[in-house]
Amino acid sequence: MKKNKLALILSSILIIYSILGFVAIPKIVKPIIVDNINANITQEASLEKVEFNPFLLTFSLHNLKIQDKENITFSIDSLSIDFNLFRTISEKHLAFQDLQLINPYIHIIENEDKSFNLEKLLKPTTKEEKQESIEKEQSEPIKFQIYKTVLEKAKIKFTKLAKDKKPFEVNINELNYTFYDMGTFRNILASHSLNILINEHTKLMINGGLKVHPFHMYGNVKLTNLRPNEFLAYKDELFNFQLTNETNIDLNFGYKVDTKKELDIKVEKLNFKLSNLNILQDAHSVLYLKSLDIEDLNLFYPQNEIKINQFGLENLNGKIINSKEETINLTKLVNLPKEQEKEEVQQNSKQEETNWKILLANFKIANSKLSFKDEKNSFATLAEGVNLNAKNLKIINQDISLEQVLFDNKNFVFNDNKNSLDVKVKNSSLKVEDLKLNDKNRTIKQVALKSSININDKKQKKDISAQNLELKIKDIINQNSDIQIANLNLIEPDFKLNDKVSKTNIQAKDINLLVNKISHKNSELKIDSSNLNKPFIAITLGKQEKKKVEAKEVKKIEKKVEEKANSNFSFDIGPLIIKDARMVFEDKNLPIPFKTNITQLHGDFSRLNSSSSKPTKLELEGKVDKYGFTKITGTVDINDIKLLTDTTILFKNIAIKNFTPYSGKFVGREIDSGKLDLNLKYNIRESNLDANNSIIISDIRLGKTVQSEDATNLPLDLAIALLENSDGVIDLELPISGNVDDPQFAIAPIVWKVFTNLIVKAISSPFTLLASVLGIEADEIKTIDFEYGNSTIIASEKEALDNIAKILATKKRLAINVTPSYHQVFDTIALQDIKFDKFLEKRMKKIVKGDEYKEALEDLFEETFKDKDLDDIKDSFVKKDKNGKEYFDTKEYVENLRKTLASKQEVTTKELEELANSRSKNILDYLIIGKKVDKKAVVIAEKINVQIDEKDKWSTFNLSVSVKK
Repeated sequence: MKKNKLALILSSILIIYSILGFVAIPKIVKPIIVDNINANITQEASLEKVEFNPFLLTFSLHNLKIQDKENITFSIDSLSIDFNLFRTISEKHLAFQDLQLINPYIHIIENEDKSFNLEKLLKPTTKEEKQESIEKEQSEPIKFQIYKTVLEKAKIKFTKLAKDKKPFEVNINELNYTFYDMGTFRNILASHSLNILINEHTKLMINGGLKVHPFHMYGNVKLTNLRPNEFLAYKDELFNFQLTNETNIDLNFGYKVDTKKELDIKVEKLNFKLSNLNILQDAHSVLYLKSLDIEDLNLFYPQNEIKINQFGLENLNGKIINSKEETINLTKLVNLPKEQEKEEVQQNSKQEETNWKILLANFKIANSKLSFKDEKNSFATLAEGVNLNAKNLKIINQDISLEQVLFDNKNFVFNDNKNSLDVKVKNSSLKVEDLKLNDKNRTIKQVALKSSININDKKQKKDISAQNLELKIKDIINQNSDIQIANLNLIEPDFKLNDKVSKTNIQAKDINLLVNKISHKNSELKIDSSNLNKPFIAITLGKQEKKKVEAKEVKKIEKKVEEKANSNFSFDIGPLIIKDARMVFEDKNLPIPFKTNITQLHGDFSRLNSSSSKPTKLELEGKVDKYGFTKITGTVDINDIKLLTDTTILFKNIAIKNFTPYSGKFVGREIDSGKLDLNLKYNIRESNLDANNSIIISDIRLGKTVQSEDATNLPLDLAIALLENSDGVIDLELPISGNVDDPQFAIAPIVWKVFTNLIVKAISSPFTLLASVLGIEADEIKTIDFEYGNSTIIASEKEALDNIAKILATKKRLAINVTPSYHQVFDTIALQDIKFDKFLEKRMKKIVKGDEYKEALEDLFEETFKDKDLDDIKDSFVKKDKNGKEYFDTKEYVENLRKTLASKQEVTTKELEELANSRSKNILDYLIIGKKVDKKAVVIAEKINVQIDEKDKWSTFNLSVSVKK
């Protein structure tokens, strides 16, 4: 009976306990929970059902909701707590086996006034409540532990309300979160796992562990397919651009956070990828990026260290535009208020500098394209095929080092429409090795540049190109403002200049220039030495169109004396050695194109030192065309070439035939053959030039006539014949002097003027030149005189002919032109006398006795002049002496009869011409037979000169010169 009673009691207690647990407690607790929630919130809470299992000590809430009149702010389908009583008692802490939240939902709303609905969800607390809350927070935390916490199928909705705009929404769906060993008891790490689906595509997964006190957390985060375009609308007033739906972000990394001693944060093996970034502005793409990759990033704090294995950009395509209002389009992608910009600048300036150590193993930019357009200044640039590879970038505090940078650009274009200038750069590459930067020193082990550049200056009508440009620079050191370079090497580029105005083409190629030990310190440039090997330079002067020269008013140019600006810059440049240089000069601006080659050019420039009074020496020598030789030597005061310049330019055995284009242009004749030696000496002392140009021309032979408007009308054949010596050599000395400060002074025109004057003088006064060879006067060989009526060469004229023979022996190509001559009056009289004397001689032989001469004359007179009385004539010759005594002047009487009778002798023109020709023959015989002169060197003129001047005392043969035929 007692046993039944005990069983009844226990059964009753169990039934009562069950009724209290399953029925009473849920009904009692439900309103208490709702009332307590409503007492602390501004919205209305509702709870459908409360369950409690007194045996398992599990507690559940079903369909708990918090909402206002329009929206549900919070809801949960089921919240279950499994209390572990035995562990709580045995281990003296609140122990929970499981905590489950099924289908929780939170709706976060940002209102138009920027406030959030959750901000106003809790009712304001009083000061006493706040103080009580603070005291509770400062007290020792309650020891508890939840073995497993499960958040299943949670949803979070975020809505932003804006006036006159569609609400912005973000939905987090399928949020599943599992947490193990969460609590403050035993201070053990609690593991957790989080999976989230954001909107339709983005997934977030977090797995790791957590310790509450002291706070410690670790884990891995993986974010996939995040689409930034879905979030731009949240701040559409801030962003002035659009993104395409293809833009997405992938991210995964491990992390550790520890607060045991101090805040210790580690981010490990972070991989970030931004794909298909396409920023649109006004429906046009301004920036496109196929991918941005960050691989294996590791961050350590407070060590302030970041290690990145690779940072890469692929297919970056940017279009930058500077508007006419000088606004760059990219600066307007984000609409920041000006006041906020100023605040950010001030905040950044106040931040203390934190030293960081950044290690980047690889940095890459691949296949990128960038363009810039300046609408105000009318120019644009475009860079295509841009690639960059950098290795081992280290940033430690203020120290930066970089092992290697490789940059290449397939195509770069610069168009300046305002100045009509186009620049194109192709296949450029830049290699930088071992770059180190710090506060004091900046060093680069090596820089290597390769490129091809084309410049088209439409305004100046010039084309400039540099193909296969290769430049190497080694060991660059920049310390403060001082620079040192071990060497600089320019390797075989191909430079071209085409000047369409002057029609000049210049080409320089195969240049190997090595410059050693370059430094710049304290405003002084130093170069140890330079070597220029195998350069080729070609200059071509194109044919220009003839332009009409308009008469312009000549303005007097006043010489302005400008004071030299004081400069502290100085230089000390070591010797420049030139080896095996080649030069080609071509002038097409001539009736016959001209071209010459200088090869095997060797030499050097000595040291150039602006601080030294020692002149710089120059010495160059080379080969001209096939057999010619050239040598240039001199000294120059590099500080002022007008103070001291002493230069000698030597050309030897130059084939003059090559200069036919210039002879054709300026003197209208080709050159068939000949050799040229030049020895040009220029000496400048204090701006005063004293120059001597020695020109030696050997065996020159002129060719055909060339039609040229610029040709001077000079008888070059004669000039050559006059100037050549017996060996066929023309030896000229052309001294020049002047002041180089004179603005009208120019060497080339002066040399040409002196040379032309020499030729003109030789031609206009040939006998002066020829007489100078023998040291006599020109008048001694200009004419040959004959007695009237006589053809015999008198002794005085033989001397003149002897000198002419000597000259012709020296001047192999010269001929003497002899002009036959007779005097119209005096040679006639002389011939009449000769004729009459012969006739009178015969008549005298017929008279036997008496004065046969007088009688013969009287007989002839009476026969000739029958109308005249001889006695009357005799009366005219009766004279008185000093005593008044009359006498007959027989001598004058007889002479008068002779002259009167001789004048009646007939002398024909033919006889006079025969006299002139006889004289010419005697000259020919004397020179050719007597003096062995080449018969071609004496030319008798066909036309006979007739003298009529009554003052003439001789029958004179005038001589002239010509080229021997």
